[in-house]
Amino acid sequence: MELIRVVDEDGNDTDEVLEREDVHDLSKLHNEVTIYIINKKGEVLLQRRSKNRRFCPNMLGVIAGHVGYLEDPLSCAKRELEEEVGLVVDKNEVHVLCNKYLVLEDENNHFMYPYYVITDLEEDDFNIQKEEVSYVEWHNIDDVIKLINDGNDDFVFKKEEIYLFRMLKDIVS
Repeated sequence: MELIRVVDEDGNDTDEVLEREDVHDLSKLHNEVTIYIINKKGEVLLQRRSKNRRFCPNMLGVIAGHVGYLEDPLSCAKRELEEEVGLVVDKNEVHVLCNKYLVLEDENNHFMYPYYVITDLEEDDFNIQKEEVSYVEWHNIDDVIKLINDGNDDFVFKKEEIYLFRMLKDIVS
């Protein structure tokens, strides 16, 4: 059972705690993180989400997760890195990419806290969590921007999120 804090439209805690599925079923606003793993070659690590995922099955995305009711977004980001791809890092290696932003979807209304980590590990060096991730691959950031901009439906990303990849590109260039 995964417990999640419900937040208000400003991102403040409402003191309501629900199970993860209830948060989605009731379209309650909550906090999530996304973590972009990048390398010095100008690549971002994308993962093929498992076919068993409730949201965006079989699509390409990055590490993401729900902020648990007893944790802050940074602690969640660190935990998700370890759980999904086996990457153990210190908190000072997890960097804020930009301010949180609001995502409104049918069953997944949340504030997204974007982070990034820089590593030069090879794809085979990651220990992926098979329940959530089918595989990981490095992708050139420029290519990802182009594919998202062209409306490629293989990605979880929307065109409005291209600015995040441009920020990542600036970090590694």
